[in-house]
Amino acid sequence: MSKFNEFISHYCSCRWRLCYATFFALLLMQTLRVDLSMSLVCMLKTPNRTIDEVDLTLDNEHCSRLDNRTSNGENFEGEFEWSNILQSNMLAGYFYGYTVTNLLGGVLADKYGGKKVMGASIFSASVLTVLHPSLTRISGYFTLVLRILTGLVSGPMFPAVQSLWGRWAPPSESSTLIGISFAGQILGSIVGLSTSGFLCVYGFDNGWGSIFYIFGGLSLVFSFVWIYVVYDNPNVHPTISEEERSYLNKTIKCKSKVKNVPWKSIMTSTAVWAIIMAHTLINWTVISFQVILPLYMKEALSIDTKSNGLMSSAPFIGQMIAIPFCGRFADFLRSKNYLSTRSIRVLFQSVSYIGSASLIIVIGFLDCNQTSLAGILFFITGISLTFYYAGLSVNHVDIAPKYAGILYGITNTFASLPGFLVPLTTKALTPNGTRQEWQIVFSLCAIFSVCGTAIYATFARGHVQDWAKSDEKSIKNSSNEEESIHLKEEKQG
Repeated sequence: MSKFNEFISHYCSCRWRLCYATFFALLLMQTLRVDLSMSLVCMLKTPNRTIDEVDLTLDNEHCSRLDNRTSNGENFEGEFEWSNILQSNMLAGYFYGYTVTNLLGGVLADKYGGKKVMGASIFSASVLTVLHPSLTRISGYFTLVLRILTGLVSGPMFPAVQSLWGRWAPPSESSTLIGISFAGQILGSIVGLSTSGFLCVYGFDNGWGSIFYIFGGLSLVFSFVWIYVVYDNPNVHPTISEEERSYLNKTIKCKSKVKNVPWKSIMTSTAVWAIIMAHTLINWTVISFQVILPLYMKEALSIDTKSNGLMSSAPFIGQMIAIPFCGRFADFLRSKNYLSTRSIRVLFQSVSYIGSASLIIVIGFLDCNQTSLAGILFFITGISLTFYYAGLSVNHVDIAPKYAGILYGITNTFASLPGFLVPLTTKALTPNGTRQEWQIVFSLCAIFSVCGTAIYATFARGHVQDWAKSDEKSIKNSSNEEESIHLKEEKQG
């Protein structure tokens, strides 16, 4: 019975309650990120709803079915006719805003608290989402503006979460806690896309309107829950047990908010640039799966639209299943001192890179008669990609817990660049949508993965950097000086 009580106490602790809160926060924020992708299917009139009209030749090297090239939206009553340029900018608009505010979000979170920054992001993004149906019916350009603004207010979310964990996650549990938190984003993609498809057909307000109202409304309610249940650090939490507070204060190196940021040291640190490069290069593959995977399955594998949605979610399902185990395994290796922190991060990051690169190359050589195998490989690739959550994603807290939010803001700014570049590059490399052209696209992902492995393995670090602990040292020294002065005064008195 004591072990059961210990189990309950552990997973109901304040740090684990923060984990559950950040999980749902990222889940809901991700639904607001992907809602437009599916909504466009039932918003646009039939002639404008196809992804691209590409002239594909029927030969032995490229599978194609004419019935799959037509729009499958006959059951939808689209309201809008927008140019392809406007549609493309709507889909990219989120990244226009998102890239700008990552660093700002990290600075604000480390200085004023991740709770306030994340709460403001959820609240603002949900209000903007609820406004979509009414403003979209006035002009499509309002939709573009709303998407850019949604990206702007969403940019600080990941730096804010990292900032919180820099003050809440003990080193022996950091991989698990951060990994489970980020799993919310993956589940958000699955829930957002699958539920949006259902609402397109059966929802109110002509289907597409209900997508924005439901996801926006749920996020708006949760923003108030977030403010009520989340606290910036253990010392300000009103209901935390003294046992947990004492444990966290002993194990966590960062306990205060940031006053001064050592920008020069951060930007000249090889450990930081190792994370920047690794984050950017792994995101090329991750965003490729998020953005272009449905197009690949349509053009190269000729998978019908209904099956396409399920197949597109296969990598995310794999990631969702694997994240808790990856984090736990990394923390186990670290707690038992089997490997150093640096070795664990490099090992997990290398498995993510090399595993996904190998699978992607194989996927590029599949044809339309191997769709079942493609689904299995997509699923395994998702599992492989998951290992980076116990690699670079946790490394920010390893090397600079006090500045974890700022560091993530910096690295995620660079890592957002593939959001622009992947669609443009893919479009240029696949003018006809043939399997050979798609092999080039996947080979590019593999090349970036191999380069990322070499860079991260060479320059990654696992210990707190000198510039990240100097501020703590000065505070400690000043407090020691004050204590010695006080003792002298008492003796003289």
